[in-house]
Amino acid sequence: MKKDSKQRAAQAAENAEATQAEAQASAAQAAQTQQASQAQTDAQASATEGPEMVSVERAKLEEASKQFEQAQAQRDEYLLLAKKVQAEFDNYRKRNATLRVDAEDEAVRQCVLAMLPTLDNLERALGAAEGDSALKTGVEMTLRGMREALAKLGMEGVPCERGSVFDPEMYNAVMTCEASEDCPAGSVAEVFQTGYQVRGKIVRYAMVKVAQ
Repeated sequence: MKKDSKQRAAQAAENAEATQAEAQASAAQAAQTQQASQAQTDAQASATEGPEMVSVERAKLEEASKQFEQAQAQRDEYLLLAKKVQAEFDNYRKRNATLRVDAEDEAVRQCVLAMLPTLDNLERALGAAEGDSALKTGVEMTLRGMREALAKLGMEGVPCERGSVFDPEMYNAVMTCEASEDCPAGSVAEVFQTGYQVRGKIVRYAMVKVAQ
């Protein structure tokens, strides 16, 4: 009886060990199956997400490229505008400088023109003075000083003498006379009043008689 009990106990232990081994094997197989299923699921998810991620990255790249092109176009527009403004400012500065010079020249011409009657009177006074009087000397000094001062302002006499070819741009014909051998037709026969120019522009025409 004791021997049978021991045999039954040993058999029961072997059966329990076999059952435990089978359970462990089943658990291991189940774990492997689960891992394989998870791996397949992950692979499918990666395969599904891959094109979507590539598409998103491509869209971001296209958007960045578009923004870069817009920035370049805006930069070129601003650069062109800056160049245009600079050119306009340079032209304005040149025009302003030219206008300033022209205004200054015209002001000097008007000043000289206002002084010409006084210059003429001094010349007449010098012509009327007799001998070597102190008055004549004083008039000569005054006339010379005025001519020098006006010359510094750019005043020059208009070249004109008997026999000069008449130039309507420089002379004002107030009388005519018959031509002669020493004064052919179209030439100046007599100068009544000296003409003057200031800084390249006539301020008073020479008053002359012209032979015809």
